[in-house]
Amino acid sequence: MRRTGWFTAAVLAAALYSSTASAGVWFEVLYAPCLTGNATSIGALGDYKGSIDCFNNDFNGPGARTLLSIKAFQVWEYGTMFLYYDVTGPWNSPVATVASSNEKGGFFGGITVTVSPLRVASKIMNNEVKLPFLRDLEIKYEMEHVAKFGELNYYGLQWSIDPGQFLDFLTITTVIRDDFSFNGVDLQLGGAWQKSFSLGSQDFIFGGFLQWGVFGEGDHVNPGPFDLPHGYPFFIAQPQFMYDVGKLIRFTPAKLYLGLEWQFSFNRYLIPGKREHTLQGMIRWNI
Repeated sequence: MRRTGWFTAAVLAAALYSSTASAGVWFEVLYAPCLTGNATSIGALGDYKGSIDCFNNDFNGPGARTLLSIKAFQVWEYGTMFLYYDVTGPWNSPVATVASSNEKGGFFGGITVTVSPLRVASKIMNNEVKLPFLRDLEIKYEMEHVAKFGELNYYGLQWSIDPGQFLDFLTITTVIRDDFSFNGVDLQLGGAWQKSFSLGSQDFIFGGFLQWGVFGEGDHVNPGPFDLPHGYPFFIAQPQFMYDVGKLIRFTPAKLYLGLEWQFSFNRYLIPGKREHTLQGMIRWNI
């Protein structure tokens, strides 16, 4: 299970306004080989001490892990829709011997819908309505699904900043995180960015996101023996660096990428003190 969904449409809805992005469907395969991890040196919360390419050894599986991410983005007249699902162990068979059942297609994902009051107002007034320093401002709702845990909801605003020529896009999100497992709600702040650039004739992308659960939610509604007593603050960031290998092999440009993703997270899964810093190789195919 991979928490990339915390930025969800922040990247994709913002990409609508990027000259280098387009709506559609794409796939990402990510692999953390855990070559730097030592099975005899694992912390109490599952971290491989001193490693750079390992997930935590926990309820999601061991340090080495494969993930398949399926994403779809579509523009509509007054906003956007984004759908994504991350699958752990996508090619493991039902009878495979694995450390965790999550490695047999455990999933995490969600659906995001945004509505732009600026585009609605522009339609009503028959004249473009803009705000200083913004490409757009959208009302956002996200329904998130986590295997074996259930549904979470997010409500708030998505601010598409106008970065000029410096970035393809820059987006900030300010949302309420509503996890029905806990009393109350939390404020969650996020950001996403992308920069396309060339070195000689070769094309690259540097992008990513970060999310910060600021305060943590209240007490657990019905705590069991393995549940957290209440919500905790958290932080996660996932920068990516991708190379347009399709252009190199004379495939259609901006379709096939190779790259790296480095995940930094604190209080992972809201568990206090749990960290997960993981370097993964990745392949991305834009359909």
